[in-house]
Amino acid sequence: MTVPSERIWARPEDDDGGRGVRERLTAAPRRPETLASAAHRLAGGVPLRDAVADFLDDLRWARGPSDVEARIAEEPDRVDPHADACLAALAEHVASTNRLRTPGWATVEDRFLDHFWWPSRTRALRAVAIVESPAAFRRRGIFIGGTTLQRV
Repeated sequence: MTVPSERIWARPEDDDGGRGVRERLTAAPRRPETLASAAHRLAGGVPLRDAVADFLDDLRWARGPSDVEARIAEEPDRVDPHADACLAALAEHVASTNRLRTPGWATVEDRFLDHFWWPSRTRALRAVAIVESPAAFRRRGIFIGGTTLQRV
């Protein structure tokens, strides 16, 4: 297990009476989750929703603006047009909300969709997503609900 959500949601049968969880939580520091590592996980079969959630969960532990900037700076490998545009939108959104410069890779033309995309399968929420979607996502034709990027 390497990301916060995997540690939080570990099943009791995955640990050995609590020792395994304590060991994982006190283990040597690991590399922070970045958008580049999220893309690598996507390529390995992790769903987009999970990779984004894990990135956002880990981002809460950033030590400041330079740490946030480092987590979005490296260009992620290409996965598919939807994931590529989504990761670029996320980079732009994170940069904007932290008053940082958007990484150059996130504004490249092929990181934008040439069609509209609603990641949610609930058609009834499309109108709400058009209104609530953050600007970085709308610019790329991606429409998500206003709470999609909020983590508990």
